[in-house]
Amino acid sequence: LVMQFRDMERTARFTLFACIPGIVIPLIVYSFEQERVMQTPYIMEDTNTKEFFLKSWTPILVMFNRFGAAIFALVMLLYSRESCSRRAPMANYFAVAISNVFATLCQYTALKYITFAMQSLSKCSKIIWVMAWGFLMSGKKYTWDEYMVALIVTAGAFMFGLSGDIETGYDAEMGVSSKWGILLMMGYHIADGLTSTLQEKIFRGYRLTHYNQMLYVNLFSGFLALGLVMIKGDLMLNFFGFVTRHPACMYDIGLLIISQITAQNFIYMMIKNFGALLLATIMYSRQLLSIIFNTMWFGDPVSPLQWVSVCIVFGALFSRSEFVRRILCSKRSKRKGAETPVSKAKKGQTDIEMEGVSNRPPPLVQASSTSAVVSS
Repeated sequence: LVMQFRDMERTARFTLFACIPGIVIPLIVYSFEQERVMQTPYIMEDTNTKEFFLKSWTPILVMFNRFGAAIFALVMLLYSRESCSRRAPMANYFAVAISNVFATLCQYTALKYITFAMQSLSKCSKIIWVMAWGFLMSGKKYTWDEYMVALIVTAGAFMFGLSGDIETGYDAEMGVSSKWGILLMMGYHIADGLTSTLQEKIFRGYRLTHYNQMLYVNLFSGFLALGLVMIKGDLMLNFFGFVTRHPACMYDIGLLIISQITAQNFIYMMIKNFGALLLATIMYSRQLLSIIFNTMWFGDPVSPLQWVSVCIVFGALFSRSEFVRRILCSKRSKRKGAETPVSKAKKGQTDIEMEGVSNRPPPLVQASSTSAVVSS
């Protein structure tokens, strides 16, 4: 990273300095607001009674989130004067929307039953599902070290769950078990791994721009979530009754949506200018910072052995990221007249297309960047 920074021009350095906090800070806020909305009770000042955000309202949360992202993508398409026309078949977008909405519903609802730290480590282990779907749907092959890192990350997540308390305050209040959170995260892994694979196939098969894909995937996902809301006619009425009694909840939801959209914009900018490998390192750092911040703020219990599990998971992720970067540096140094990633990016290419290692981004990169722009 230091060597790459030294080779950058002043404009590229400024862009990098803008992208890093533009990704990390909004996603930390996003993680904070997720736990705030899903786990923390809202208290009525006049009666001092506690009310939780109901898990049945999760489709409304997804609907607001996806329509907000679609509106942002449309604005960016108009601003950049890119085509807003749909380039891929509707069936492709609808398939991504189904897997994406299902994954997001599982992700949000799981926070009712397990701590944020447990959920974050579990999300890190989704790389093994990305690899599985890539093999089944595209016939992709992976190296032994990629399988090893995936297994270590998954083992670290299991170790975290078995070595300490992972239940939430909602569990204690409602008398439910954390096993439902584990089952929901399994559903999230399967659906989100499929989302990453389907997104990649659409992006490469129809050569979409980032904002074009962002517009239609979020639009289809938003309408699907709206359909789930409309199935229960009184769902929206009960939700608005809750936010009327607790205006702070609507503020939290608004901040949740804004932070995610802001992060998506900088994620696209990072991929376009510096590639998915550098983004992966930043995303790993963000996840670690979010775990530390949320644990300290909300007082979630984490045992010493669970902190060891956290170190194992992120140690494996960071080591893999550095391993890939060293290989790329060594390969590029052997090519005469090799161009830097920044100079190539100026020619309209992205680092995902230039890596030179293979014709695909590594599964760890897919797990942290391909679906991050939609299903964070």
